[in-house]
Amino acid sequence: MDTDNLNLTDETVDNLTEKTYSIKSEEALIGSIFLKPEIMSDVLEVINEEDFYKGNHKILFNEMKKAHESGKIIEVLVIVELLKKNNLLEEVGGKDTIYDFTEVVPTAANAMTYARIIKEKSIQRQLIGVGEDIVKLAGNGYEDIESILDKAEKKIFEISKKKQHQEIIQVGELADKKLYLLDKYQESKSELSGIPTGYAALDHMTSGLHGSDLMILAARPAMGKTAFALNLAISVAKQNKHVLVYSLEMGNEQLFDRILSIVAKIRLKALKDNMLSKKEMNKMGDIFGELTEMPLYISDSSSVNMLEIKSTARRLKSEGKLDFLLVDYLQLISPQEGYRKSREQEISEISRSLKLLAKELNIPILTLSQLSRGVEQRNDKRPMLSDLRESGAIEQDADIVMFLYRDSYYKKNNLDEEESSDNNNSNNDSGKEKDEKAEEVELIIGKHRSGPVGTVKLAFEASYQRFLNIKDDKYLPAFE
Repeated sequence: MDTDNLNLTDETVDNLTEKTYSIKSEEALIGSIFLKPEIMSDVLEVINEEDFYKGNHKILFNEMKKAHESGKIIEVLVIVELLKKNNLLEEVGGKDTIYDFTEVVPTAANAMTYARIIKEKSIQRQLIGVGEDIVKLAGNGYEDIESILDKAEKKIFEISKKKQHQEIIQVGELADKKLYLLDKYQESKSELSGIPTGYAALDHMTSGLHGSDLMILAARPAMGKTAFALNLAISVAKQNKHVLVYSLEMGNEQLFDRILSIVAKIRLKALKDNMLSKKEMNKMGDIFGELTEMPLYISDSSSVNMLEIKSTARRLKSEGKLDFLLVDYLQLISPQEGYRKSREQEISEISRSLKLLAKELNIPILTLSQLSRGVEQRNDKRPMLSDLRESGAIEQDADIVMFLYRDSYYKKNNLDEEESSDNNNSNNDSGKEKDEKAEEVELIIGKHRSGPVGTVKLAFEASYQRFLNIKDDKYLPAFE
């Protein structure tokens, strides 16, 4: 070990960044921890043993971490005994080598600087490894460019998370994590383990929206699935959770009108026709400040593919700006360029990609889906899993499949739900408000991988695009 030439100057610190590893920084950090064991907690927030370049440093730091986590004092004699016990003492260079670490630095004042240098070097090495993989992928020419870009981006995103990905985990670690979460829920007195939806009956069945879950909301056209999905997105955003909406069917302005109608309770038809009453104008003015602060993001690209969705989602997640993703709707996602397969295979690939993305980012993803026309041929037109259009993979990949059903839709001679109610208002003079009676709808949970299935009763105010809770025969808003 070279300890004589370790000069703790700013110039030295700068020189440490010239290569992809810094043995002196590793030695200095280990020495600092021996001098001041209490800094170990802060160090572990930055690095772990895999970030060290030298093998014996990895082993030694890992034993120091184990001692810290078990409540033992990190001092030379303790660490030596632990290494002896695990037959690792000679592998790190023997007892004398460990004592040498205590003489590397005179103070632990620069410990976090060393930790950050080690982390930077580790990331550099990982990036070099990824670069080599990308060169091999691109050079082989066996895959299309879209697939290569996706793989490259995923690898870089994993590095940007700055945490070691564990493919194998001991069950005891999962037990500790579960106990921690249970204690956390009890302390918060929350009955839900996920993000509340705002709809009590739905939350009762699902325990909220959970990370890594892929949810499908399916219905025949004009049933109100976009409206319900937006109500969910707004409810989540009102809890200061970041929401990204991919609207592949309508533009930003159309979507904003719907959001404004829901939040401010302003007639959608009046917004479209610029025929607002004085009362509605006041409502709109009052709500603009709230909308400005709402962490709700919209993308209205009409030809987006999975590569673009994953790229944007990963970027926002890395910035701490993504807790919930909504895609409207699945069948409008473009296949990858050069993808020459059947439509069913394309949808299967998209569905699988969405599930993998939900798992990768640990966020709930809700995507809307169309149903086949087979529903219309039955006397009972309530949808079922077999009605999912174009691919059985949708059902297979989804953790939750929900269907929206409005009996009144069929009783009104199949009038368009999002236009018919509004058209009734078109005869009103000077844009005067006319409140309509909310109609009851069914949200049918046809598949739930981790819980019960069944039907949730909700109410729908078509003019305002608002879905309401039903409790004791009263209609209650999901949010205010």
